[in-house]
Amino acid sequence: MIQRRDIERKMKEKAHDSISKDMIGKEITLIGLAVGCKAGPCLKFKNDIVYIRELDYWDSEFIGKQIIITGTLLKKKIIPDPKIDESGAISTGAHGEQLVLENISEIRKKV
Repeated sequence: MIQRRDIERKMKEKAHDSISKDMIGKEITLIGLAVGCKAGPCLKFKNDIVYIRELDYWDSEFIGKQIIITGTLLKKKIIPDPKIDESGAISTGAHGEQLVLENISEIRKKV
């Protein structure tokens, strides 16, 4: 019988190219495209963005490349909600929480 710790170990060992809800709160390894977002460095997937808040920016060797990164996946509010001013103009922002990778233990280019 497969035990929970075996599943969690495999999440860390396997480089995932998509995100699922059961990964949140766990140490995982992700593979995605390193891009710069308004809120800072992030990893782009087909249907998700994961923000890398521990970095100020991507080094030039990573930007625009597929990278493998290991850390703890969390959901946090890092981008303010959009606001509507008295004239009806809407500011930039994002509703809800964003995916964030913290406690980074490895970053490398995909070979």
